[in-house]
Amino acid sequence: DGKGRNSDVLIVYARENAMPDDAAIRGNGTYEDGSGVPRIGAADATKNCDMMNVVLMDNPSGHPQCLALVNNYLSYHVQRWMRVGERGAVDSNLPLRAVSRGYNANGIRSYKSPSENDIRGHWDMLRTYLNSLDSVLEELKPIAERVARDNTVIVMTCNFGQSELLMNFVCAAESRGFDLGNVLVFSTDKETKELAEGLGLATYYDERNFEHIPTKEAGRYGDRAFVAMMYAKVVCVQLINMLGYDLLFQDVDVVWYQNPLPWFKADIQKKELEGKNGNGGVIGNAGHPWDMYFQDDGAHTVRYAPYSANSGFYYVRSNERTRYLFASLLYHGDLIRTTDSHQQTLIALLNEHASLFGLRVKILNRDTPEFPGGWHYHKKNKQFMKSILTGEVTPYIFHMSWTTNKNNKLKFFQQMGEWRVKD
Repeated sequence: DGKGRNSDVLIVYARENAMPDDAAIRGNGTYEDGSGVPRIGAADATKNCDMMNVVLMDNPSGHPQCLALVNNYLSYHVQRWMRVGERGAVDSNLPLRAVSRGYNANGIRSYKSPSENDIRGHWDMLRTYLNSLDSVLEELKPIAERVARDNTVIVMTCNFGQSELLMNFVCAAESRGFDLGNVLVFSTDKETKELAEGLGLATYYDERNFEHIPTKEAGRYGDRAFVAMMYAKVVCVQLINMLGYDLLFQDVDVVWYQNPLPWFKADIQKKELEGKNGNGGVIGNAGHPWDMYFQDDGAHTVRYAPYSANSGFYYVRSNERTRYLFASLLYHGDLIRTTDSHQQTLIALLNEHASLFGLRVKILNRDTPEFPGGWHYHKKNKQFMKSILTGEVTPYIFHMSWTTNKNNKLKFFQQMGEWRVKD
């Protein structure tokens, strides 16, 4: 992870015939001779493992933590136990009890069951969606066919309050000579539809499903306008994915330094070639390209574990695994309303679908320069941002996430010299 924390992995072998071939290693790993646990390469350590279960763990709170391996009915979920009461922070005087995986050491619960109001509110929206689905697909299909290139659509959604950011994206892209012919903007109001078309972008406006979405920009993360736009972000991606297209979804607070699509296409082709040539290594994903790629959000907290996927910039291949993922996300609108975040709900589903259906998810390393965002602007060392400004580093994109509202995004883009809209 760039800090040396994850360089070593402890492997426990369930059967003797799964252990490495080297007799000395087998003996040392079975009988402690005082020299400690032997250290060998991953390929040798896993050579005889036909199956391997991987448990990811960290200890962000710093509290004393244990890992118990129990011989029992097989489970692919990690049970979490803490010394807490029905609520409140960790108390070493209390007995261990089972808690949700989103329970923090300070007593904050990242996941709460949706209220009846959230459930019924979601049902109302879902009813409208289902009743209008056939008509929506009939209207959307010819638009997507015109826009798609290499079976790929760049998907964005915007309301009028955020339209200045959309304008900035277009102006910045065109100033660098990028063709935006495969961008499709899902406008949530007529004003944004007209503005986006005036910018030369293809648009789709569905009044039936989007009429409840406010036209003003969000004042802060999680407010009413913000949560309403989360629903639009779910629907637009789910529809394009359902029509059979690969897609790149991005928020409007993004600027391009390079067209990002070739990067994703090249990585997919690389994985396919590795599979054909048989040179993917013992441990890898050769021949099995990732289903989804996400920008690293940067917030590696319990709330976003285990992926910290940023839901404002990601690439999706259309297949049966991703189609069911986004159908499931649509069905979980009540949880989105409860958590004020479709990012949190999406990450929970990524984890579950990876386990249940083999969904392959790749998080783009936040410590590499290709896809930086708000975490880099606010948290990473200042030298990295300076290297972008001086041209020493040329990322593919910059995503102004981790920012309270549109006004702050505008100011920060101005500081970067990336605000192209004139009053």
